[in-house]
Amino acid sequence: MSAYHYLLKKLFSLNLFGGVKLGLKNPLLLNDLCQNPLKDLKIIHVAGTNGKGSVCTKIAKALEYDGYKTGLFTSPHISTFRERIQINGHMISESEVESHLNKLFSLIEENQITATFFEVTFILALLHFAFHKVDYVVLETGLGGRLDATNISKPILTIITSIGKDHCEILGNTIEEITLEKAGIIKENTPIIIGKNVSSAIITPIAKKYNAPLQQVQGSFRTYLEENNATAQLAMKHLPLTREAISHGLMAMPLCRLQKISSNLYPLATFILDVGHNPDGIKALFDALKNKYPDQSYHLIVGLSKNKDIDQILELIAKENINVYFVEAKNGRGASRLELKTKFFQKHGKIGYEYSSIDEAIKQAYSFAKEKELIVICGTFFIMSEAKNALGIICEEDYIDLNERFTPSN
Repeated sequence: MSAYHYLLKKLFSLNLFGGVKLGLKNPLLLNDLCQNPLKDLKIIHVAGTNGKGSVCTKIAKALEYDGYKTGLFTSPHISTFRERIQINGHMISESEVESHLNKLFSLIEENQITATFFEVTFILALLHFAFHKVDYVVLETGLGGRLDATNISKPILTIITSIGKDHCEILGNTIEEITLEKAGIIKENTPIIIGKNVSSAIITPIAKKYNAPLQQVQGSFRTYLEENNATAQLAMKHLPLTREAISHGLMAMPLCRLQKISSNLYPLATFILDVGHNPDGIKALFDALKNKYPDQSYHLIVGLSKNKDIDQILELIAKENINVYFVEAKNGRGASRLELKTKFFQKHGKIGYEYSSIDEAIKQAYSFAKEKELIVICGTFFIMSEAKNALGIICEEDYIDLNERFTPSN
């Protein structure tokens, strides 16, 4: 095992017993112990239930186009941990991960800090960006906002893209509670941009309290893509960007967001990969498919995480007249494919298929698909790497998928 993979496994193992743990104590302490890599970084801080990864990518690409050295921090990853930390589209190298993690683990052990995977990964990103003296950092929150590790930053601009019911067991059971958690990123005298469906009634008093200039996206949007573009565009007007850079940034998309793929292994089919993984994300995917491919039917291969609102997602899927193929992420975080199939039939009277691998599901969908029908693979981030492999797409990968969870079987 290489030093990189050894350290990566050690990083993932931090969540073996702790899992998600919100709070700012550890990241503040680690930042101080690392000589405050935050201090010289110009940060654009982005929260939201859906759309935050897309908005981050668009802003980062616009800044890069205009010649700024731009750091981008997002999560989770698709194929390799290094996707999370990029400068001008280039992932952090294995050697740089090794160097920074060795330093961080020494500090953690010397000071007996019970840091989580995400906290250490965030500080690793700060060290990388500070070392390379980036001009800007576009920073995506991990979970929520108020107590997310990224909230130790002092941004020049904050953005809340959307609010929906997700991670309710941590952030709250109502839209109001979740909105208040996301609003925790609002800072003194710092402009705040909010998406169209974010409650201004909740955000406005908080923005006034902190003297934070508030703007809300206006307009009517057919799809999340249009709304995300409008949010990113409004935010980019607060940055020193040319019109050409803004136009360039608006065309950028992260991996596996309505991503169209052709495969030499399945030459007669068109595949769409999308990480819509909660009810709002799934609905947005269906709306986008109807808007972009109005005359094409499709087959749906779907894998979900255990902690999502599975009942509501299945209800949305049941309304579509499509063949459904259930699969399961292999990292222990996936909902059982058999349980999904059973619940789909018991609650909605719909027949679904279930397969032990995405490769099998793709082969079956391909055999059923008629001319011009799409094959859509959607759901949790944690099935996308396997999907790409099954389609013959070569990606940089870590030796094993330990995506944020670590179990002894790994």
